[in-house]
Parts: sequence; structure tokens; C-alpha cells
Amino acid sequence: MKKLLICCLFGNTANSLAKKIQLLAENKGHPLIVGAVGLDNFASVAPAFDGFLIAPHIQYKAAEIEETVGDSRPIAVIESLAYASLDAEKVLAFVMAQMPELAA
Repeated sequence: MKKLLICCLFGNTANSLAKKIQLLAENKGHPLIVGAVGLDNFASVAPAFDGFLIAPHIQYKAAEIEETVGDSRPIAVIESLAYASLDAEKVLAFVMAQMPELAA
């Protein structure tokens, strides 16, 4: 079971999206656990996760997040429209395409 963490500024929108993606992943049979966190708590929970999605409005923090995580785990910025509309289908498809190591 792989773990995906979605990070946004305070964690609220990321949490809503994570719940939708989790339900969709379960329905599609993907062995994935999806969590969410605000930027302030990212460093403390990041070690427990295998991949990371960054909300588009905090993509300017990507270098800082990469510094925290290192280069051993995948990091990607979510596309703005999919994030804003909480489109779990598009975001899950993006994860499966960009982070194949989480699909296995």
C-alpha cells in the first residue's frame, strides 16, 4: 500500500480532495492511501509518505518541499482547474501517469 500526501496552504481544500481521491482509488482497486496537510505541518508528516502533490497556489514552495523530501520520492504540482474543481478523476489519473511507482 502506497501513501500519497496532498499539500495546500492550510490543508482544508487538500483534505476535501484527498477524501474524494481516496474513495475513487478504493472503488478502482488502487492500493493507495491519500492524506492531506497544510504547509506548516508538511515537514513533520512527510517521512511517512511515498509521493506528494502540491496545490497550484503554493507551487512557489515546490523547491522548499523538494528540499524537505529529497529526490527519492516523486513530487508534482496539481493542475489548477482539476484542483479548484476538486476533480478526483483527473487528479487520480494525473497521479497514475506522473507517479507510476504509486500505482504498483
